[in-house]
Amino acid sequence: FDKPKPGREADSPLMLSSYPEFIGCPASVVFHTPFLRYFTLLRSEHVSRAAIEKQLAAGNNIGLVGDGIAGIFQCSLEEEVIALKNKKGLAKLALRNGRHIIPCYSFGNTEAFSLWYDSFGWMEWISRKAQASLFFYWGKFGLPIPHRVNITMAIGDMIEVEKVENPTQAQIDEVHQRILDGVEKTFNTYKNALGWGHKRMRFV
Repeated sequence: FDKPKPGREADSPLMLSSYPEFIGCPASVVFHTPFLRYFTLLRSEHVSRAAIEKQLAAGNNIGLVGDGIAGIFQCSLEEEVIALKNKKGLAKLALRNGRHIIPCYSFGNTEAFSLWYDSFGWMEWISRKAQASLFFYWGKFGLPIPHRVNITMAIGDMIEVEKVENPTQAQIDEVHQRILDGVEKTFNTYKNALGWGHKRMRFV
């Protein structure tokens, strides 16, 4: 997250054009898949370090899903399982570029579809190799139509990060822990109001 670009200061909180652009970062396979690639007509970029740093250098803000493909294979009816415990690339990227982080959590996504994947981990292994999520899913009437659930994006407190061109492992670990704490705090703050009080969050 960044401040308004020089020379484009906002006169009103509603003047969103005065702020840096928001760029979404889907899996790279989206850019090469028929039909899905039309989503890239929206402001988007490959989820690679070089591509992300290019957008950050241009003064834009980046949005990405921290646990990526791995998170899909951690779904549970009892818990919200986040595959982020040992993924520290986001913390390192934020430090190298001196960019703040806003932790968010989207309630309802894990109930929009029912899904099945093998218990041996083969589908997850193939998905990681192909950089695409391969599993069976269905929704309303057994079709690829999402179940009728409320989807709510909860936004947490900003995590301020100072720029360190060559961060140490200790610095990376500290920012990474703040990210985990921020995501969990955001989840716990809003879960009861949104009807998710029966669930807890767990990082793997």
